[in-house]
Amino acid sequence: MENPVRWSLKVSKETDDALRAHLGRSGGRKGDLSRFVQEAVKARLLEEQGETGKSAKVVKAGTREGLAEALGEIRARTQTLSKARFEKLVGEAVAYARKRR
Repeated sequence: MENPVRWSLKVSKETDDALRAHLGRSGGRKGDLSRFVQEAVKARLLEEQGETGKSAKVVKAGTREGLAEALGEIRARTQTLSKARFEKLVGEAVAYARKRR
């Protein structure tokens, strides 16, 4: 995570207990609480921006299942593109990612 920002949040005791129990059952480690909140916020923002169906990808990000699902969706959406157009888009995406490092 680049340049993290510290938040101070208040939640109910029930929410805290439920989330900590969930993280404990799933083998939670240091940083998982922050990661959980960040993923939940991203999912909610995507949902409210009308990008339905994409919130699940945010939650699954970083897992093999999430990667396989994302690749399948990309293949389905790009199957009508010409090879040249597809390669141009991939090149632009790679250049953008490298520039943001």
